[in-house]
Amino acid sequence: MIKRLIKIVSILIILCLIGATIFFYSIYISVENVKLHYESIVSTKIPKELNNLSIAFFSDIKYNSFMNKERLSNMLNEMNQADADIVIFGGDMFDSFASKAPNEAAKQELIGLLKEIKAPLGKFAVLGDQDLINEEIKNMVSDILYQSDFEIITNTSVRLRKQSNASITLIGLDSQINGTIDSTTAFSKINDEDFNLLVTHCPDTLKSTQVNTNYIDLALAGHSLGGQIYLPLFGPIKTIEGAVTYIHGSYTIGNTQLYVSNGLGTIDTDMRLFCPPEILVFRLEHGTTQTK
Repeated sequence: MIKRLIKIVSILIILCLIGATIFFYSIYISVENVKLHYESIVSTKIPKELNNLSIAFFSDIKYNSFMNKERLSNMLNEMNQADADIVIFGGDMFDSFASKAPNEAAKQELIGLLKEIKAPLGKFAVLGDQDLINEEIKNMVSDILYQSDFEIITNTSVRLRKQSNASITLIGLDSQINGTIDSTTAFSKINDEDFNLLVTHCPDTLKSTQVNTNYIDLALAGHSLGGQIYLPLFGPIKTIEGAVTYIHGSYTIGNTQLYVSNGLGTIDTDMRLFCPPEILVFRLEHGTTQTK
């Protein structure tokens, strides 16, 4: 009887230690350590002149939630180590702006940090739902991005080139939450013979009839934070509007390969589990296989 009791107590102690270790990791380690997720994108539509073009994508800073200057600085320094040619921000500079508006010091901190991002061929951005709650917030976030050398590509497209006339097309769509998607304008200058890269904040925008996935080769989104706590075999413990169908990882939708970033920041509780802060880094190659 005593041996059995000792065995049960020992098992309970071990389980408690495992639980405490997971809890400690999710709060004190996982939220700080950003993961650079590298992918190669191979397509015959990518011009040979753009072989090895690299694009870094990050989203959801959530600066006035749990994110601070030191944490963000460390994450952006990691992104700079990737030596990307182009950097794209997927929206949500702040979180809960209405209840905790950033002061001028926070604004200047962000400008200083974002300005240090290296991208010789350009820095681009779309706005997220939290950036579009009202005009005051939209103007502040837009000003931060402008002063940090980002070009905001709301419902428009731009050509990306590298020392030649050969190009791919970058398309930005407004957030489906708090924004107004105008795909007619955004898609007005694209064709299916070019390699087309779509960026929008909410991944479920790809379900919209306004997005013709026959024209989109690669799509990037954020918003979901990857679920923040993502349990193997079960998935996220909660989902949010705009990221119910597409939450975490990559998806094939028609001709489109969609990647949903875990983002950098956290909301509600400063913890992550099996879902680290993430920066996506893509290397483009001319070839016959679309993705690998």
